[in-house]
Amino acid sequence: MRILIGKLVQRISYKQTIGRRAFCTNKIVDIGQPTPSSHPQLMKEGEITPGISLEEYMLRRKRLLEVLPENGLAIFAAAPVKMMNDVVPYTYRQDADYSYITGCQQPGGVAVLGHECGFCMFMPEPTAQDVTWQGQTAGISAALEVFKADKAYPMSKLREILPDFMRRSSKLFHNVQTAVPTYMELDAFQKAATSGEVKDVSVLTHQLRLIKSSAELKLMRESAAIACQALLQTMLHSKIHPHEGMLSAKMEYECKMRGAQRMAFNPVVGGGPNASVIHYSRNDQKIKEGDLVLMDVGCEFHGYVSDLTRTWPPCGSFSSAQEELYDLILQTNKECVKLCKPGATIRQIHNFSVDMLQKGLKEIGILKEDSRRSSHYQLSRSYHQLNPTSIGHYLGMDVHDCSKVSYDHPLTSGVVITIEPGIYIPLFSNIPERYQGIGIRIEDEVLITDTGCEVSLRLIIFII
Repeated sequence: MRILIGKLVQRISYKQTIGRRAFCTNKIVDIGQPTPSSHPQLMKEGEITPGISLEEYMLRRKRLLEVLPENGLAIFAAAPVKMMNDVVPYTYRQDADYSYITGCQQPGGVAVLGHECGFCMFMPEPTAQDVTWQGQTAGISAALEVFKADKAYPMSKLREILPDFMRRSSKLFHNVQTAVPTYMELDAFQKAATSGEVKDVSVLTHQLRLIKSSAELKLMRESAAIACQALLQTMLHSKIHPHEGMLSAKMEYECKMRGAQRMAFNPVVGGGPNASVIHYSRNDQKIKEGDLVLMDVGCEFHGYVSDLTRTWPPCGSFSSAQEELYDLILQTNKECVKLCKPGATIRQIHNFSVDMLQKGLKEIGILKEDSRRSSHYQLSRSYHQLNPTSIGHYLGMDVHDCSKVSYDHPLTSGVVITIEPGIYIPLFSNIPERYQGIGIRIEDEVLITDTGCEVSLRLIIFII
């Protein structure tokens, strides 16, 4: 054995040894998130996050400065770490606004943007013990060299430096969702808040995030493709394993095997009457013969999410009652998609869907009018009990993206929305028994284009 080992060692030349040693000396700096050098399989040179370049991040800051009032200051705090128990954290997800402006995917930081101070980052200062348990994180050098901050300071300097920025600003904007006492307790912030000079920065950032760049759309298309392929596999899987929990697990597995980092939200897998619970999340029941299953799912691909819903019978075929309702929802989906074009609004599309669904449900016999003066009110109220949801919402870095943007805002090219008509009939309602316990939703992602729209998930809409 020693002779064999000796011969094998002799075959490795001196040049090969030096080459391997030389390769090992190319140290890759770990900043706590992927970089082109640490993850070349994910990122190209010049990208701050996968698919999004430094130039795009700098353009975002420039555009925010353009809408920020003169002498205004925008403050962004990173999303906090949320704990499952005293020592175990939930998987971390960065706040969308903080990520949109900085590119930093780690907790503990505060970023500031202003006409005078430029782009400034206050970075956390991990201890040796923190590094031992949690690994390296981005610090001041990463803020300057990777995220390209104009200035960077340790978090311990925030109380010394930020108040001066605030005092020299006439109006403060901050991310209300992630606001932290670290800066909110400062006298300068308190004084501005008392005088009504503190506003929610999301009013500005959501308008910027609404229209997606070509790079963002590429990531969103990939997210949608992953979710679509995963759902198709899950639909096939449902014939053999008609269990809500198993279908949820299968969907997550297929998404992650295709490159998704996480699910966009906890999958809704409602079998039978559970499908009539709009955001059902227990996913713990076996799906019975003759029942439908409604799956509302989506994944996140490098910061951009997908959202789609399909309803089908895993253990057989549609009953006549199920088919009647499914066809109504499908036709409503198709007609609403036709309305998705520049100049239209989500509110207008929603109102159209309500009229179409009310008419269809009256024809089926689920909704009834009477001769009273309040007939229209009663009809609307009855319909709202069967579908209290909007026809859709904006989609992007968050599932319900850009929530500060009104549904009356005209759609423009580059905006992504969902179209998701549905009907949710609980058991033991005053609806004819054959329709009770049926929940159906068909949801697509729709990109508004210059000439109309592009539907991301039409591939499996007709699968029954």
